[in-house]
Amino acid sequence: MSRYFSIRTTAITIMAVMFIGLCLAGCVTKRDMEEVRSSLATVEGQNRETQRLVTRMDSIIATGAEADNKLRNDMRVSVGNLEQQISQLLENYNDLMQRIDNLGREQVIKLPPKSSPGAQTGSASDTTPVEPQPQTPSFDCIGTYDDAFILARKTDYEKAIEGFRRFLEKCGKHENADAAHYWIGECHYSMENYSQAISEFEYLLKNFQGSTKTAPALYKLARSKQELGKTDAARALFQQIIDEYSGTLEAEQAKQRLKDLK
Repeated sequence: MSRYFSIRTTAITIMAVMFIGLCLAGCVTKRDMEEVRSSLATVEGQNRETQRLVTRMDSIIATGAEADNKLRNDMRVSVGNLEQQISQLLENYNDLMQRIDNLGREQVIKLPPKSSPGAQTGSASDTTPVEPQPQTPSFDCIGTYDDAFILARKTDYEKAIEGFRRFLEKCGKHENADAAHYWIGECHYSMENYSQAISEFEYLLKNFQGSTKTAPALYKLARSKQELGKTDAARALFQQIIDEYSGTLEAEQAKQRLKDLK
């Protein structure tokens, strides 16, 4: 804006000098004075129009900046929600694939052994009938885990925790044991029981090294500590995820959380 005031001042000064020069030259006429006044009026009009345009431009720029900030904030919220949804989908996908794999192995185990052609000899009368042996009922590890997982997805967290605990009590050596601990922690986190969630995630990280749930557990452990106001501990965990699990969704989420903590 000051640039246009400067232009105006310069123009007026030039006109004034011209006018004074004409006066000193002794050849000032009424027409000369009218021309000077007309030029000054033209400059004044152009200056007013310039000021109007500059004011309008400033308003447009300010409005654009405000809209840009709002758009950035909306995009940040949307990206955060999308990342959370993607994380949840990935967790569900991994658990689903693990259950499918387990079911496939169980089907292989349950298949009766194939008899070789000609293995049985003698007539039917020579065959001694085999009495069916009573089967000892066994605990359904996969079914119990799946039921608890479904309860967690339905947000029935208390019953889901009970189901996972029952699974761990009977199937503590099962390959889904680490996932069960993770989901117990996740249920506590969803209920804002952050201390219990921390205990569960820390147990998983200590006792199941190399688990596929390590990165998600680290992230939720950091978030739990952040919710409890333990900012330094949360920041250290977010940085650990970035350093040790680069390229994962949890690492990208951790980067965003570190920005928010600064």
